[in-house]
Amino acid sequence: MRTSNLPKTFAVFFLSFIVGSSIVSSCTSRRSATKFHKESYDSPAPFVINLNTADTNDLQKLPQVGPALAERIIGHRERYGPFRKVEHVLLVEGVSEKRFLSWRQFIRTE
Repeated sequence: MRTSNLPKTFAVFFLSFIVGSSIVSSCTSRRSATKFHKESYDSPAPFVINLNTADTNDLQKLPQVGPALAERIIGHRERYGPFRKVEHVLLVEGVSEKRFLSWRQFIRTE
């Protein structure tokens, strides 16, 4: 196929795509995205609770945890043994993934 047979609209579209994508790619900066990512996840927690040694009062310091949920976490720990990973708290009834993510920076198992 010869290039002279290509429609003009296709050639214009292709050239505008190439020029536009080069402009957009030169505007993005990886440095600013990386800095934002680190600041949002590396902030130190004001307190840290050990899931394997915490009592009811300690667990109630976590966001969205009342006395009933704190008792279920302790009951699960007593029945099945200590949590080996913080993600294992998701096995407790009433702990959703959304709730767990709000606790993630405040809990540990060691």
